[in-house]
Amino acid sequence: FWLKVDLGSNVLLGSVSVGTMMLTGRFLPVLLAIAATLAWSEPVRYEMPKLPSQWTMSGSVVDAEALVGIRFSLHQRHLDTVREIALQVSDPTSSMYGRYLSADDIRELTEPDPAHIAAVGGWLDAAGVSWTRQGEVVEAQLTVRTACVLLRTEFKRVVHGETQQTAMRAGPFFLPKEVDESVAAVYGLHGLPLPHLPPVAADPADPANVTPAVIAQTYGVSGVTPLGSVNNRQAVAEFSGEKTSIADLKSFFARYLPNATESQSSVYKYVSHRIVPTTTGMPGVEAELDIEYIMGVAPGVLTEFWYVGSLDFCGDVKQWSSDILEDDAPLVHSVSYGIQGVIWHQLGCFPWQVADIDANFAKLAANGKTIIFASGDSGSGHTNGLFPWSRGALYPSWPASSPWVTAVGATRFVDQQPGQEEMAVDQYGSGGGFSKMFDAFQAQKAAVARYLDSATGLPPQSMFPAGGRATPDVAALGEGYEIVVNGHVFPVGGTSASAPAFAAMVSLLNEARLQAGMSPMGYLNPFLYQHPEAFTDVTLGTNAISRAGTPVKYGYTAAAGWDPVTGLGTPLFSKLLSCALEVGGAIEPVVV
Repeated sequence: FWLKVDLGSNVLLGSVSVGTMMLTGRFLPVLLAIAATLAWSEPVRYEMPKLPSQWTMSGSVVDAEALVGIRFSLHQRHLDTVREIALQVSDPTSSMYGRYLSADDIRELTEPDPAHIAAVGGWLDAAGVSWTRQGEVVEAQLTVRTACVLLRTEFKRVVHGETQQTAMRAGPFFLPKEVDESVAAVYGLHGLPLPHLPPVAADPADPANVTPAVIAQTYGVSGVTPLGSVNNRQAVAEFSGEKTSIADLKSFFARYLPNATESQSSVYKYVSHRIVPTTTGMPGVEAELDIEYIMGVAPGVLTEFWYVGSLDFCGDVKQWSSDILEDDAPLVHSVSYGIQGVIWHQLGCFPWQVADIDANFAKLAANGKTIIFASGDSGSGHTNGLFPWSRGALYPSWPASSPWVTAVGATRFVDQQPGQEEMAVDQYGSGGGFSKMFDAFQAQKAAVARYLDSATGLPPQSMFPAGGRATPDVAALGEGYEIVVNGHVFPVGGTSASAPAFAAMVSLLNEARLQAGMSPMGYLNPFLYQHPEAFTDVTLGTNAISRAGTPVKYGYTAAAGWDPVTGLGTPLFSKLLSCALEVGGAIEPVVV
């Protein structure tokens, strides 16, 4: 067979005659190793996703000696068992409630088949490629030159027209059949970063300014005094180059929580491989919003700042969701990142990668972690036909649409007056709808069915799958949050504001339960849908609104009960606390 690798001005061209063992070419040792691995099986082709319109091929040459990191996520065993256990330990009506699996138990239960480890490891060994394994993930760092031959592909550099971000991207690639049968997903070849969409800037004319005190008063957040224990920690997860500023956080606390102690106004821990907190330069608005409000709503709960910083969002979510599967990781994680649309086209993220990441979320649920995602700021996800990929469909945000996470939508005060009734935001659209990738989970089916049976003005049935996982689950204020960025105060909004605020309330529920000798809340959704009385129903507004605040043709309306705009409604903290302390769940691990 022939292998041709186009590396700009460098061309690797070799011929291999396996029968006579005669080789010609410039890099014979590499070709010999690859021949030994590829000759024994029929290769399986993986296609390259098309580039989004904002990205173009760059004319710059890819350095053949540049390093590329590739991760092979192997098929895991007993995932159905993990999912079943996750549901049982998260159901307040179950005798298993709160008896979470340890991280070691989960790793042992899901350990890949030794034959799969041998197939992938042996393939890499035969090619002279060093590798490491953590759980189901086999990771290799290799040169572009070697990767081209190993995967029978080529790499090109792509550039974003607006931000000038660049990324290295592979073409179609091949895996030997035995390797393909062992692998659930591959990361590091096609992924792209999220489109650059900062939190929505508030209209200066809007009078309703939201602060930690306003949130506490609106939702009755009181009655829990955090002890600052390492056993109850929360975290924000940041992607896309977002930084935070120590000085801004101090200024925020001095302005809005002046009685806080030094430890209450300090991040407990930074977890990152690529970035450290900065006191110079321009920090990220998103990161500042997240850290200031998860800490501001739950002062005294130890808070961590987690950062994953490549240019591959799906790969980053896989990395982050693997890293937090530890017994000592924070109990609550707030994430304000996601995308509404066709992620295959926009992010280069394949359906099998989404499924692989979702397996991580199920494992985290079994481990007792609470994962909170913003539900998105593009309403129903309708584009008025502006993008070819929309194909007349509606798109809720992913990863918020995973059934194993809690999605948070957004509201505002009627007449923009604090203390008034709340309605769905209209400065942008509160993200929500029905997933095409995941089915509705059992706990939400009855509430969703009631909405579909009684709702008026629904989009055409062809535009959304009525049986899909429905989002959001809950909502909270999402306009006019006052934050400190680079020393200046200004208001922003988005479900990326409501998510960390709600996550902080969950941390306070955990604090109360842990002080009472109970287990943490863990995967929230079964608890939430069993206690609609712990929420104020929001019945005003629509999400037939774009991110820019302009109307779109199709969307959903808020209604009595659960709806795809504000979910179950906004929290009544005192009732949530009462319900959380009634469901028991003493700390006792399940025996596998």
